[in-house]
Amino acid sequence: MRAAGVICEYNPFHRGHAYHLSRARALSGADYVICVMSGSVTQRGAFARHDKWSRAKMALSGGADLVIELPARFSCASAQEFAAGGVHLLAALGVCTHLSFGCEKEALPLLSAALDAFDETNPVFTDAIRARLNEGLPYPKARALAAQAACGIEGLADIIANPNAALALEYLRALPDNIAPVPVIREGAGYHESELTELASATAIRRALAEGALEAALASVPDAGLLRNCEALCGIHEEEALTQPLLYLLRTVSPDALARIYGMDEGLEHRFIAAARTAVTREELLALVKSKRYTHARLSRAAACALLGITKDFAAAHPLPTHARILGFRKDAAPLLRAIKERASIPLITKAADYDADDPLFALDVRAQDLWSLGCKNPQLRKAGRDFTTSPVIL
Repeated sequence: MRAAGVICEYNPFHRGHAYHLSRARALSGADYVICVMSGSVTQRGAFARHDKWSRAKMALSGGADLVIELPARFSCASAQEFAAGGVHLLAALGVCTHLSFGCEKEALPLLSAALDAFDETNPVFTDAIRARLNEGLPYPKARALAAQAACGIEGLADIIANPNAALALEYLRALPDNIAPVPVIREGAGYHESELTELASATAIRRALAEGALEAALASVPDAGLLRNCEALCGIHEEEALTQPLLYLLRTVSPDALARIYGMDEGLEHRFIAAARTAVTREELLALVKSKRYTHARLSRAAACALLGITKDFAAAHPLPTHARILGFRKDAAPLLRAIKERASIPLITKAADYDADDPLFALDVRAQDLWSLGCKNPQLRKAGRDFTTSPVIL
């Protein structure tokens, strides 16, 4: 049995994702494709627009055989921890033979050289990264420039600073020897491109949906019915939905308590508290805190961690996933599920009510979903505890 893994967010699932799943299956010769997907909160620190079961259904409809939840501890983290958490989860299933990821064409031939350049024993790399950080550059940019200095490839920093290339490098760094990498050349719009096309980015689709351009957005997804249904039922979480709880927290928390939150480093707690006194939107808050040193995504993750109560101690105590939560599967993937049950090194959760709710990572996922629900437009979906009342999607 061959199984190809994909680490993803699908916020929402679009034609580019369907293309990737198809190519991953073809290039790896996989019998099954397993998606490890962010649950309620994403890697850029925002809550997903649609709930995790709706997005799992989109993935299954678009070519996946099994969708597993990437715990919030890793889905709302740096590229390094996002990749490490996803890779560990796939490896722990005991069936994954390949890992597929998208990457820009120009980055593909440079991945190996860039990977070798990230050598913390190389004084050229370590001296360069220290110098760039002292200049006030954010860590991802400083590391990319240090890698360029270490390997001498002109222009490397700009290429590997791209979100997809950065994640590809982290996947390769985390990958065990028994799982083969399967890169797929990215087609269509870039990660941050906001214009709608047939192969539009998730960013462009979310923007169109937020602006009420539903019909235009539907043209960029493979199963328009699923997305239309989510939007029609108001099963959506807008990015400013939890602004008031966030501002309340920041206006009432002590600096010492906020400093314990994961991501609140180098005095950032003081900047957040000061900004919260005048900001009235989440984006305004992040803009007030923003500086050359900190990326928007890093600050957004810190804000999400504050809402979720993820402390530095919690993150350090839980460096890897402890369970595999099934969000959905296809009926003809039964042999895959049987193999996972036989080989997995961590518990496989099909029914949340039967699992140990004392698992801190699982409890965090429940909390993340409850917060997602609180910000949902549909009043019927705002109740807490949906993790215990919603069954896995079966197609």
